[in-house]
Amino acid sequence: MATKLDISLVRTWLVITFGLISVQSFAEAPILTDEFDAFLVTKETVIGDIVGTIRPVFENNKNITWTLVKPVPSSDPRNYLREGQADATKIVDINPETGDLVLINTPDTCPENYYAEVRATNEDGFMEQVLIITARAEVPKRENALDIFTQYREASGLIFYATASVNAQKMDHAANVANALLVKDQSLGGEITKHLQKANAAMTIFRDFEERNTAVGFYMFAEEFNAQDLEDEEIIPDYFRLGGPLHLRRDASIEEITHLIHGGGIIPAYPEVQVRLERATQAAIERRLFRPWDGLPADSFSHEYLTIGL
Repeated sequence: MATKLDISLVRTWLVITFGLISVQSFAEAPILTDEFDAFLVTKETVIGDIVGTIRPVFENNKNITWTLVKPVPSSDPRNYLREGQADATKIVDINPETGDLVLINTPDTCPENYYAEVRATNEDGFMEQVLIITARAEVPKRENALDIFTQYREASGLIFYATASVNAQKMDHAANVANALLVKDQSLGGEITKHLQKANAAMTIFRDFEERNTAVGFYMFAEEFNAQDLEDEEIIPDYFRLGGPLHLRRDASIEEITHLIHGGGIIPAYPEVQVRLERATQAAIERRLFRPWDGLPADSFSHEYLTIGL
């Protein structure tokens, strides 16, 4: 059995190079996700099974050739590829015409996470994305989806879940950020907060991207939890207290919690505000004040524009 895990652009006229990975977008070059695609294989998956399919973020009418690239540490923009990771090209291959991923060898180790990059190429250029093949003995169950989280907080209508490896003080900091962002809403009647509570909006906090990207037991069912992720390594409590010094990594708490509040609270509470934001985002793109990056879905443009403004 194989199961897709969704984690879930404008074309550019540049050639952007990050180490050994290149993105070439000239006219109609394929655009892939700027995150990754992950697929599950279990003991029931047999050689020859299609374990998943890679698709461009935007429809592309030109013929695309699909290839797999062995993982090279730090060759991807988000640095998901690291030393010591198992090579996914040893257990799966990709159909060059359809993008179907086919199991060619049974995983030697289980549980294990296997990494590679997928390259989509047409006559106008190419783009690469990260691929993760997660090998487990059996398909995770819905009732165990939250088992990875051992810490829990509530703040202004939001639920915070964190794994055991997350610093408890950083979790408290994230909850305090949520309280600060929603204090005005609550003074005006709390419409945004009410919608967040109704949606059971949640922040899921992991130690790092490696832990998040391989949390197959949760992400099989993530859409049911209306969750936004944040990582311990992204939470920098001193950043704003010290005035945002250049030598200190930016605290991502405000950005990620704003994404959750925006999608789960602001949009349903004030849809007319969202319409205005989308118009402002489009105007900023046309005036070249905001350039969405390759791999960002169009329905996320306004979300990123809002957080950049903050």
